[in-house]
Amino acid sequence: MIRFFLAVAPPAPLLAEIEAFRGRWGHPHHKVEPHITIQPPFLWDGRPEPWLDVAAGAARQVAPFPVQLQGTGRFARSRVLFLQPVGEGLERLHATVTKALAGILPDEGRRQGFHGHITLAAGRFGITDERIAAMEAEAKQEPFATASFTVDSLQVYRWGQGEHRWSRYQDLPLGENGGHP
Repeated sequence: MIRFFLAVAPPAPLLAEIEAFRGRWGHPHHKVEPHITIQPPFLWDGRPEPWLDVAAGAARQVAPFPVQLQGTGRFARSRVLFLQPVGEGLERLHATVTKALAGILPDEGRRQGFHGHITLAAGRFGITDERIAAMEAEAKQEPFATASFTVDSLQVYRWGQGEHRWSRYQDLPLGENGGHP
């Protein structure tokens, strides 16, 4: 069985800035590049084409769209610090992909609700509340915290065999059907 998930990743320059920030703080848990999860991790047995073809078709139904980062936020119960992306396209992409994959993916891959975010730090990985607060104060001053970018593809990530890291498996372009279902 192989584990996959679907997400939107910021473009290379912004992605590098966010990774450099996380690296300066020595954040230990990120075995994946910064991203906004669209379909959480799920296990798949066999070739991925049955769900991958459906996901690619769903991505083509959504036109490329802008995303604006609007500073930081926190999930209180889980002690997660994140960047807050805003854009109607994120909700549309999530809804389109989730609907298309319903009944195909195992139940573990389904999500109740959607709160798009780019994780900067999580307390469950040994970062203290004080350190998260200091990270948040610094992140609020970073240009990336209010950056904008255009989403033109959906990324498929696969858990690495022996690497113990998520890596990009495939990019699925958005909007090839003119952004209409």
